[in-house]
Formats: sequence, C-alpha cells, structure tokens
Amino acid sequence: MTGDTEMKSNIPDEEGFIDIAQYRKLVRNLIDMRRYQTALFWAEKVAVITQNDPFDIYWQAQCLFLLREYHRASHIIKFYGLEKTHILCHYLVVECLLEAKEYTEALGVLNSVDVDDMAASMLCGTQQNYEMGNQNLWMDETMKNDVLASICYLKGKVFEAMDNRTLAMDCYVQALQKSVYCTEALDALVQHEMLMAWEEKELMQHLPFSQQCTDAEAKFIKKLYESKLKKYYESLNPLSNAEQTPIGNMNTLQSIRELTEKMRKNRSNEVNINKDVNTKLLTPNSILSPANKILHELKNTPSYSLQSSLSRISMVNEGNRASENTHKSKLDMENGALVPMNSCMVKIQNSLDMMAATAERLFYDCDYKKCLKILEELLKRDPYHSGGLTIQIGCLVELKDFNKLFYVAHKLVDLYPDKAISWYAVGCYYDLIGKSDPARRYLAKATSLDRLYGPAWLAYGHSFAKENEHDQAMAAYFKATQLMRGCHLPLLYIGVECGLTKNLELAEKFFYQAMSIAPLDVFVLHELGVIKFEYEYYESAEEVFRTTADIVTNRAKQDNEPISPRWEPLFNNLGHCCRKNKKYKEALEYHQMALLLKPQNAETYTAMGFVHALTGKLEEAIELFHKSLSLNRDSVVTSTILKTCLEDMMEESSMFDNIFSKYNNKNQPKSPAKRSNVAADTAKKLNCVKLKFDEFDASPGSDAVDNVCDMSMDT
Repeated sequence: MTGDTEMKSNIPDEEGFIDIAQYRKLVRNLIDMRRYQTALFWAEKVAVITQNDPFDIYWQAQCLFLLREYHRASHIIKFYGLEKTHILCHYLVVECLLEAKEYTEALGVLNSVDVDDMAASMLCGTQQNYEMGNQNLWMDETMKNDVLASICYLKGKVFEAMDNRTLAMDCYVQALQKSVYCTEALDALVQHEMLMAWEEKELMQHLPFSQQCTDAEAKFIKKLYESKLKKYYESLNPLSNAEQTPIGNMNTLQSIRELTEKMRKNRSNEVNINKDVNTKLLTPNSILSPANKILHELKNTPSYSLQSSLSRISMVNEGNRASENTHKSKLDMENGALVPMNSCMVKIQNSLDMMAATAERLFYDCDYKKCLKILEELLKRDPYHSGGLTIQIGCLVELKDFNKLFYVAHKLVDLYPDKAISWYAVGCYYDLIGKSDPARRYLAKATSLDRLYGPAWLAYGHSFAKENEHDQAMAAYFKATQLMRGCHLPLLYIGVECGLTKNLELAEKFFYQAMSIAPLDVFVLHELGVIKFEYEYYESAEEVFRTTADIVTNRAKQDNEPISPRWEPLFNNLGHCCRKNKKYKEALEYHQMALLLKPQNAETYTAMGFVHALTGKLEEAIELFHKSLSLNRDSVVTSTILKTCLEDMMEESSMFDNIFSKYNNKNQPKSPAKRSNVAADTAKKLNCVKLKFDEFDASPGSDAVDNVCDMSMDT
C-alpha cells in the first residue's frame, strides 16, 4: 500500500493539482472584501501546504493584524525568525507590537537588525524566487524607499509613545527623507507641533524632491505640504509688492526686529526708572514658583537640531541618488495617466485638506464667519473630517454659539466615543456655558484618550484661568509647552497668567519666548503692550500697540475684509496709551474706531468721556458718561468720574457768576482767561482720579487672547 501511494504521488496527472496561486489570490480578495476571518482560514492552509513560505506566513500574520490579534500576529512571524530576514515581516512585527503597546519590545526588534542591509538584500531576489510566488517580498527601489520610510515612521511613533520626542522628531524627518510621499511623518511633525515655523520651512527646502519625483510633481507635492504648515507665520516673508506686506510699505521682519531691539534697550533703561512701580506691582518670586519653574525647565530642555538631522541623513543617502534618478526617469516614461500640471493645481483646491488649510488660516486671522462658511462646505462632503471639526469647534467657542456646539459634541460622542476630539468638544461646551467642573472632567478624559492632543490641554488651562486659579492654569499650559514645542500659544497663555498675578517680569520673559517662535503673532504683541502699560512705560506700550494695529489693519486690507470686532480691545488700549502720552486727539480717534468695531460698549464711552474731561470739554464728557451708565449702571469708575465732572461743572458755573457780578458792580472788564485755568484744574483733578480707571485701562488686554484656542490642530 505504501508503495502504491508513493507511486501515485509521482504521477502528477492521475489525481490533479491544487493551485496555490489561486488560493493566494483568494486570500487577497477576501481581505479586500474585509472578510478577515475567512481570509485567515485559507491563509493558514496555504502556509501549511507551502511549508511555511515567508510570503504565506506574512499574509497569515497580516490577517491576524487586521483582526486586531496583534500578539498572535507578531508571535507567528517571530516563531519562524522572519523579522530578521524579511523586511516586510520586520515591519509588520513592529507595527503589531506598537498597536499592542509593547513599546520596549518593539524598540528591541527595531534595533536588532540593520534595515538598510535587509532592504538591499530584498532587492537582490532571484528570478526563481519571483516565479515561485515571492514577488510581494521582493521589491524595487521605490517600494524599498516606501518601506524604509514606514519603518522610520513607526520608530518615531515608538519613541513618541516612550516620551522621547527628540528622537521621535529625528525619525519622522528621516522618514520624509527616505520617501517624500510619507505624509504621516509630516502630519506627526505638524499636528503635534514638533517643529518651529522656520524649521518647517527649512525641512520643505531640504526634502529630496529632485531625487524621488519629477519637477512638476515636486511643485505639486510642495503645494500640498505647505498647506499643512503653520498659518500664523505665513506673512513673515514679505510679498513682492511692498504695499501688500502686513505692515504697510516696510519690511515686516525688519520692523519687528527693530521693535524688539528697541524694547530690549528700553528694558535695561526702564529697570532704573520707576523702581517704586516695580516693587508695587511685582509679586515675590517665591509666590509664583510654578512660573519660575516653567521658565527654568524651558531653558534646560534639550534642543533639537534639524540641521544635524538633515546633514546626517544626506550623507547616508548620498550613495543611493544615482539609482533613484534612474528609476524616476523610467517611471516618467512608463506613466500613461498624465494630467497637466496647471489642471492639477486648480483641481486640488477642492481637496478637503486644502479647504481645511484655508479655514485654519481664516481662523488665525479671526475671520470666524468666513471660516465657518468654508467648513460648512467641507463638512457636507465629509461630516467627520477631524481637521475641519477641530477648527469648527474653535470657531463656535469664539462666536459663543453653544447650541451648535452642543449638537456637534453630542454627535461626535455618539459616533466616536473613543476619540479625544469628541470629549474635547463636550468640554468646550461646558466651559462655554460656565460649568467648569464638568468641563475639566471631560477635557481630562480627552487628554487621557490622546495625551498628545494639544487643544485639549489649552482648553483645560483656560477652564482654570477663567476662575483665576493661576497655578493650575499654568500647570496645564506647561504640559502643553512640552507637547507643542513649535507652538507659541502655551507660552503666551503662561505669560498672560503671570501678568494677571502682577508678576510682570516673568510675563514679559514668556512673551519674548513666544515672540521667538511667532514674531508676527498679533496676540503676543498685544499682550506685550499690555505689560508695558502695566509697567507705566506708556511710550513703549504705544509703540507696540501701533505696530500691532498696523499688522491687523493691513492684513484686513490684504483680505478685502473689515477688521474683526475681536480687535476692539487693541484700539481701546492704544487710545489709553495716547491719553497717557497727552495725545488726546489721537486717543479719541482710536476709541471711536473701537466703538465702530463693538458698538454700545460702556467701557469705550467711559474712555472717550475721560479724554473729553481731560481736555476741559465737560459737557461732552458728561454726555458720554451718561451713555456709558445707561449701558452699565453698576460701573463705579464711570460714576466716580461723572461725579467729579459735575462738581467741576458747578464750580465753573459759580465762578463765572462771580466774575460777571464783579464786572457789573465795578464796571471793569475782566479777561475770560480764567476758563482755561478751569480746564487745566479739571485735567489735574481728573488725572488724580486714576486708581480704578487706570487698572481698568489694561484689563481688556487679557480678554483679547483668553479665548483663543489654537486648535493644530494643529490644532
């Protein structure tokens, strides 16, 4: 019987054949139809029949990965030692361990082999192996670059999960150098705010587009990638037309540098002036130890050098460029589906990501209504686009549309309860309606689901800041600074908290730190002006506010849009500075501009009335104070100044009665010059009434940025 069996096995035509290639194709088709369990059944049978061929083991593990059985998938590959000999198996094992949160083991697998040598060996696959069905483990140059880039990306994710963000950044940059098509690496760098704005631009300039794609493709990809970069830094490079620069008719960057240098010189001079003011306003450092600690840790944080990463990668890749160029030309010749470049650039504007980028830029420009119009079109096509939803939540918070925000949050929680953005929306809703405790609870849940989600940390800090819990707010903002290295907003908010607690020296330092990241951010400049005003350095404050107003005004002209009502505090603060510097006419002009942006504002009417009172126009002042009190009758400041003006008005009236009675009695002409003396006396008296009003002068400054949530989005 045994001999008969052996004889039959040697006669191929007697019993027929099993077509292994057909079953391999069946496994792939089942995976495409998402029938993973059935695909696993047949993949395991094929692997047994082929005596554990690496290609079949790979697809068996792939089915297990798709079924989310990560430990089983990694074990089956490691059991046969394929993670050290086949690069795709190596890649799959690392991804399985990453998903299983076995970060140390994943890093051990990554460091156990030289992936470049392994990839090179896969390029040398024989034609015999190719014909035996191993073509998916045998690769060309392009696939090799894509696989190496993917491995670098996974390595970066492992390092980031282990809180080693410096090495993670290096790996993401390597991934983009290996393959310019690895968008996930760019998203990790941009969305997690890992790079400064200038580093992002430098990275774009050093990506190997010329080695990996054609000139037309390079322009196309650059357009897509640049739309992902920071929006608040766009205008740092002036446009060719001088009139279109953010600050009219001058080089923006140069003007900011001059302003910064001037302010630094003023700082050294101002230390010796008004020392009594400093002792009056500054809180002892021991009280604000959290802020000092944050600044100390920022100085001692190891810096990441993008240049060293790029130069190191460039040396490694130098030897591969010739083969890559050859491959690129072959692709150009063999490509049949060619689309004209100009047509691509026009059509790509309808991409959801490009629409989200446009909306994000409008959000940073405070044009929330126009931003929401674009988002409405975007979310019609894809209602759950994460980038669009993050910006939408920010806009709804700014516009205080809590009804719409409630609907968005409710929908997200129902559909995506395991995503951080869902609970972030819920937290923002509760914060908007003034319920801080549930807001913090839900924002904390968002950070626990995704501890790298920067907007949730910022909103968490805002919830404490609104209740004047400054230490708690700074702790949340500090966590955001650790996670968002390239974002200036956490530093800005820490500075605001320091300013609110009258630690002006620390506040100023944090604002300069924020300016080093985003020199043209108008919110930073505005808050810096508020600090100068608090220091009673009114000329310096006026200069900062004027620069900020120039940027805001010219950006609005560029976009053919009116100035956002958001900037009402800026023009009011500029009016306060002009009043302090005796520029009463200009002060009135700026207050009137603020009134145009936000009509029926009691505080603006009070400020205008105060200027009129200082110039001796008591009737106009009293009329404006009455308008202010009709809008806010509880204002102690307005009531106090109104009382002073009414008393002066009565004194002036009685004085003129005395003058005319003396004239009639003695029949002797008197000079009416006394009226000007009354105005001068009034100005002196009103200048003494400064305790509460001058504190009020700077108060809108912090309101200008308190609710700005930079969603990076990243936000």
